[in-house]
This record gives sequence, structure tokens and C-alpha cells, in this order.
Amino acid sequence: MQTKVTIPIFIRTFFLFPIFMIFVLFPLLVLIIVASYLPNGKLIATKLYEFFGWVGLKFVGIKLIVKGVEKINVNKSYVVVSNHPSTLDIFTHITALPVSIRFLTKTELFRIPVFGRVLKVLGLPRIDRKNASANFEKINDSISKVIKNKNSIMIFPEGKRSNQKDLLPFKKGAAYIAKEFQLPIIPVVTHNAHTLMRKGEVWLRSGEITIEILDPINFSEELTVEEVTNKIFNLIGEKLKV
Repeated sequence: MQTKVTIPIFIRTFFLFPIFMIFVLFPLLVLIIVASYLPNGKLIATKLYEFFGWVGLKFVGIKLIVKGVEKINVNKSYVVVSNHPSTLDIFTHITALPVSIRFLTKTELFRIPVFGRVLKVLGLPRIDRKNASANFEKINDSISKVIKNKNSIMIFPEGKRSNQKDLLPFKKGAAYIAKEFQLPIIPVVTHNAHTLMRKGEVWLRSGEITIEILDPINFSEELTVEEVTNKIFNLIGEKLKV
């Protein structure tokens, strides 16, 4: 695993990271909030959100390779499920997928000034991980709004960044949502991101990341939430062994 910080990486990060924060991230946050007051504001905010994903990869120096785009019907909503090896996963998935995704987001992030407002404008569904079982109604309502807006739900079932190629155990939330809302599941595999930016790091290591989109899974009545969760885990796990 590449973890060494070389002099070129240090220099790139030292100059480019502040530029990204000051001249890209903060202006985009403000523009998304402003867009919410304009006609077609949701569409404008979504385009800015997607630009954020693209420009983030450019700043880091990531070459993104996407396989299996043809498996997704852009006129449908999905539950998109992926491994979560890196901080870069936010940027890669926003950019790689041909449907607009909304990440299932922990409720604490909505309390951050400005940033929390942006999350609301974009319509990201929220979940209180400490009390999820008592908030199904609120969770379901926020997910319904995502579907109504013809977007898809993005979930990392490991629950946190793994910082490694191997998978952590999967939580069952993605399968539950797919069953509850009768949405097909799109398993997605991220390759190589764990070598470029780990949790707690901001070093701008350039490199190549492959996003592999697998065949959709339709939730049948014969399968339980646990069985579907295990099926997704095994599909993604097998791809990571290659």
C-alpha cells in the first residue's frame, strides 16, 4: 500500500489543498445555497454538486476509469451500494455514476453551519446512527423525497472508510431501503482508492481509480434483508479478489 509522502506530493498538497478549499469548495457551497432561491434551483444545485465531484478528482490528479455504465437505466432510481476504502469515494461516485446520487448522511453533519444548509438544499437523506431504529419514519420520508426528485440513494454499508482492499462487515440498511421502496440495487466496486487517500489524510497522491458497476439486483419476496446483504457483500468481495 502506498503511504509514503514524497517531496512532490508534499509540495502539491501544500499549494493545491488551500486553493481547493478557498477558491472551489467554499464558493461552491455558497452558490448551491444561492441556487436554492432561483427558478430551477434544484437542477442548478445538482449541477454544482456534480461539478464538485469532477473538479475534486482533477485537483488530486485522479484518472477515473468506469466500467459497466450501460447497466444503469438513467430513468430509474436505485440503491447504489459500494465498498468504502477512501476519502476519495465521494468524488469518484458522484462523477462515475450516470444517475445523480444522494449519500445517506449522518445527522451530525447537518448541524455544521453552511455545510448543513447545503446538504438540505441537495436533499441528502439523513440518518441518526445512534438512534436509527427510532427514526424510521423520518429516514423513510427523506428517502421518499430523493426518489420523488428522480435521484438515487448511495450507501456505503461498511459504515465507515475501511482504508483497505478487504471489506468490513456490511450493515443491512441498504437492503432494507431497497425492500421498503422496491428499488433495484446497483453494486459498485471501487478499485485502488485505498492506496491514494486514506481516512485522516489529505495528501494529494495522483493515480488511477477504477469504478466497476455490477448488474442490478431486484429485491424478490423470496429473499430476506440478510440474504440480500450477504449477496451484495459476496459479489463485491469476489471482485476485489481479482
